[in-house]
Amino acid sequence: MLKLWNERLRRHQLNQFKYLRLIFNDNFVLAFIVLIGALGFWYSNLLGTISGPIILGKPIVILLLFLAVQVGGIATLLEDPDSTFLLVKEKEFYKYFKAVKNYSVFVPIVTLILVNFLLSAFASRAGGMKILDIVVVAIGLIIYKLGFLNVNLMELYGQAKFGSTSMRLVSNLLLLVSLIVSTYFFSWLMIIVGVVYYFYLNARTKTLETSGQLQWKYAIETENQRMFRIKRFYNLFTDVPGVNSKIKRRKWLDGLYKSIKPVSGNTYLYLFARGFVRNNEYIGLFLRLTIIQAIMLALIDSFYISLVVEMLFIYLVGFQLKPYFKEVMQNLMQRLYPIDGKTKINDFTKLSTFILLIQWIISALAVLYKFGFSINSLIIIVAGLAVLFFVNYFYMPRQLKKYLD
Repeated sequence: MLKLWNERLRRHQLNQFKYLRLIFNDNFVLAFIVLIGALGFWYSNLLGTISGPIILGKPIVILLLFLAVQVGGIATLLEDPDSTFLLVKEKEFYKYFKAVKNYSVFVPIVTLILVNFLLSAFASRAGGMKILDIVVVAIGLIIYKLGFLNVNLMELYGQAKFGSTSMRLVSNLLLLVSLIVSTYFFSWLMIIVGVVYYFYLNARTKTLETSGQLQWKYAIETENQRMFRIKRFYNLFTDVPGVNSKIKRRKWLDGLYKSIKPVSGNTYLYLFARGFVRNNEYIGLFLRLTIIQAIMLALIDSFYISLVVEMLFIYLVGFQLKPYFKEVMQNLMQRLYPIDGKTKINDFTKLSTFILLIQWIISALAVLYKFGFSINSLIIIVAGLAVLFFVNYFYMPRQLKKYLD
C-alpha cells in the first residue's frame, strides 16, 4: 500500500507542478507582489491607528484563528476504479492512510503558522495579549489541527459520530470554547485541550483503519470534489482538462442584451455577452477582482499604492478575459456563422470595454470615497482609464489574433 501511495503522490505532484509553472508567470507574480505590498501597507497603517486594546480585538482574533483551523483536510488521492480493484485490500489501507495523514499536515500547519505570525501584532496591540500567550495558543491550535485530521478520516469510514452528534460539529464547538477561554483567561488550556483531543482521536482512529468499513463512494466523491476545487482555481489561469464551468440562466440580466441590435454584425457580440453572463467562471472572476479592488482602494491611504492597484486590477481583469475568447473559438459550431475574424475580435473588444468600464466606474467611486475630489483622485482615475484603453485597443486585439489561427 505504501508503494501505491508513493506512486500516486509522485504522479500528483508532477501534475501540480505542471500547472503551477503556468500560474506563476510574470503577470501573476507581479500582481501577487503588489497585492501583498498593498495589504501589508494597509495592515501597518491599521496597527498605527490602534493605541491600546479594543473591545472587538479578541473576538476578531478568535474568529480568524477559528477560520484558519478549518483550512486543509485529508488528501487521499483515491480514484474512481479503487472501489472495484482495491476492495480486497480494504483492511490493509491503514498503511495507506497513515501516509495520507503525514502528507496532509503540511498545508494546515503552514497556514496556522502564517496566520498566527501575521495576527500576532494585532493580537498584541488590539487584543492586549502577551507574546507568550500568542505562541502558546498557536502551538495548541497546531496540535488540535493534527487531531482534527482524524475526524476527516473517520468520516471516510462513516464513524465520525460523538453519540448521535456529528464529530465535526462537536470538534468545532470544542475549538471555539477553547479559543475563547485561552484568549481571555488561560492560554495554556489550548495546548491541554489539543493534546487530549489529539490522543483521543488517535485511539479511535486505530480501531477504524483495520475495520474494513471504508465508505468507498463517499471517500472517492470527497477526493474528487477536493481535486475539482484545485483544478477550478488552476483553470482561472490556464486550460485544465475535465473542468467545465457551470452555466446559469440569470434571466434577471436579460435587460443587458436589449441594447444589442439583432443584426448579423452583432452576432458574436450577443454570443459573447450572453456567454459571459451565464458562465460562472468569468462573471465570478470579474466580480471577485472588482470587489477586492474596490475594498483595497477604499482602505489604502497611500496615493502610489492606490495608483498601482487601480492600474493592475484593470489589467488583470482584461488579461483574464482572453481565455473566454479562446474557449468560444474552440467550439466548432460557431464556425458555421459567416462572420470574419476581424468582426469577432471587434465584438469581443466591445464586450471587454463594457466590462472594464463597469470595473473602472466602481473603482473610481472607491477612489473618490477615499481621497475625495482631489488631484490624487483625478490622477488615479485617469490612469485606470488609460490602462483600460491600452488593454482593449492595443494589447487585446493582438493577443486575440493568435486564437483565430
